[in-house]
Amino acid sequence: RDANAVLEDQVQRLVLKSQQGQDQDPVLKAASLPKLYDGVVRAGTPIYVGRSRIPLAFLSALALGGLSWSIYDINIPAFCVCFVVALVGYDLLSGFLHVVLDNPANLNIPILGQPCLEFQMHHHFPTDLVKRDFLDVLGDLNTVVSILAVWNLCLLDILNNPIVRCMAALKLFVAYYGQYSHRAAHTPSSVNNKFVEGLRSLGIMIPLDTHRSHHRAPHDKDFCLLGMCNPLINFIYHKVTTNRWIWMACFVALGLGGIAIEAMLMENLLASVGLV
Repeated sequence: RDANAVLEDQVQRLVLKSQQGQDQDPVLKAASLPKLYDGVVRAGTPIYVGRSRIPLAFLSALALGGLSWSIYDINIPAFCVCFVVALVGYDLLSGFLHVVLDNPANLNIPILGQPCLEFQMHHHFPTDLVKRDFLDVLGDLNTVVSILAVWNLCLLDILNNPIVRCMAALKLFVAYYGQYSHRAAHTPSSVNNKFVEGLRSLGIMIPLDTHRSHHRAPHDKDFCLLGMCNPLINFIYHKVTTNRWIWMACFVALGLGGIAIEAMLMENLLASVGLV
């Protein structure tokens, strides 16, 4: 059977079991209802669904073309610096995203509720990322990356500015890499994979034990999917604020303006060291 269907059956069995108790988990309560208008109005089931390969293929091809064009316009050293900055920028964004989507209070917010339910159900089924087809795992990003692609194409001078074009293309690929990192963090056999362990030793992929700490209740630390920004996100969450509206505002601002900020930073940095 399809892995998504198997997981859906497991969700409903867990929902039925939880309904026998007095205090139902808000995640399982949301999962007991059908979603309305594909989760836009109300979060609910089905949670695990197949994802279209068309946006995945189209956006990947577009980003690959843009990235190749950018490398031709700049140079390899400049690209390597852009890549490092893109990794850090993605990891920071993944931390803000994770804090927002892991908050049960956000389950009832239209549009946001469905991805919240999907994220929080992952705490009940930590190996769901491993059981599902990896293209479905990448396809979970279809909606958000499509929105951001249109937003940045309208906002930024992607066609004429190679640094902007490079950072925009890298944003997609590091997001897909983040999905791979997250999946590997739930694959115990990955410790025997020399490539994965090499990436972990470089500090650009989250180790199993670090991400495992996030999956222990109350799920309030180590939110980032690559891990390098965990100390910063943990500090903000525990020492500055846990207000969900502030975290949501920061996530939206960073999501919509991240590429512009990273590109501006890279233009100044690369110019100062003579790489452009």
